Amino acid sequence: MTGFEVLGIAAIVAVGAIAIVGIFLGLANWVGGFHMVHCRTCHHLTGSAQQGPVEDCVHCRHPALLHPLYAAMHRAAPIRIRRDPLHY
Repeated sequence: MTGFEVLGIAAIVAVGAIAIVGIFLGLANWVGGFHMVHCRTCHHLTGSAQQGPVEDCVHCRHPALLHPLYAAMHRAAPIRIRRDPLHY
């Protein structure tokens, strides 16, 4: 029973920390310090200090870190996300 209590408390702390980070990022967006923008290369949503789209994002620079199973199965293939026909 103690293990479930520890896991429950850890889950509550994790959700609370993520919520607090989200609140602070939203406040930073209000004052112009943080923006959610699309990457020009792969079209993922990413955070930026600039208002416009960024040239590359974490997904483009470190694909094996963010998609390890896909990178392990497709070693020779370039890891790029399909183009999104929607224009933002």
